[in-house]
Amino acid sequence: MSRVDTLVLPLPNAHFIWYFAWLSVPSAIYAYTHTETTHFALIPTAVWATSLLYWHNPIHNSWRRNLDMIVVSTGLTHHICYAVTTPGMDPFIIHTYLSLIGISTLFYVVSQYYLLYRRSYWPATYTHAMFHLVANIANFVLYYGINKSIMNM
Repeated sequence: MSRVDTLVLPLPNAHFIWYFAWLSVPSAIYAYTHTETTHFALIPTAVWATSLLYWHNPIHNSWRRNLDMIVVSTGLTHHICYAVTTPGMDPFIIHTYLSLIGISTLFYVVSQYYLLYRRSYWPATYTHAMFHLVANIANFVLYYGINKSIMNM
């Protein structure tokens, strides 16, 4: 089996997603620069690092893929828990955040559909890139909401 056969996506597609992984950097910077959310910065930073590590050479059965998925899942769980348990959080912010997370999850599911069932690499790539984009917008919404709720206490 050649190296290309073990890749999740051809390298041009993977490198496209690699660039979208950089969207975690503004999320990390925003979290870090606000006192109330500084501790959140580690999560988008870890997602950024593991995504770059994986999408540079996206071999399906690799520790890099497993690490990336564990970091994303753990970070998402952490964020959702904070979204629904932060005292004084505006319900509109919570609903907006959870809606954006739902939309990003749908993009991920659609990307997997294109990849696994249609073998359509560019649609899979674009929808996975949208997963990164929408998830990072959701991060900004959550961090803003937490900052706002703490400042209003």
